[in-house]
Amino acid sequence: MNINLVHFIVPCIDSIVARNFYKRIFGFKCVKKEKNNITIKINEKMEFKLENTQEYINNHYIFEVDQNFFDTIIMNLKKEEMYFGDNINNLENKKIKKTSTKSEVFFIDPNSHLFQIFTKVSTNPQ
Repeated sequence: MNINLVHFIVPCIDSIVARNFYKRIFGFKCVKKEKNNITIKINEKMEFKLENTQEYINNHYIFEVDQNFFDTIIMNLKKEEMYFGDNINNLENKKIKKTSTKSEVFFIDPNSHLFQIFTKVSTNPQ
């Protein structure tokens, strides 16, 4: 079976603040704007619909990215002087969790959603 998630609603206190944040940190582009709902393109197959809502909940988003994109995200977090951490219980230590198989960080976006970003470590023998 081939199945792809193509659209995900992200509850927001302020969709414009969220759009601007995702543009600065990830480089995501806005593809549609309707009143206070904004759709941004994550990749060729997936979009986030940033939806203002009064019934707000926090979500946990996990992204696997390549090493270059991981480095760009870390650089952008530092440029924004944002907190990030190497584990879910310490989001302010500005450390990257590194294991033999991956590197990862955790941070909170302006709408209090938890982001976990990781990249797999290359295992090519030299």
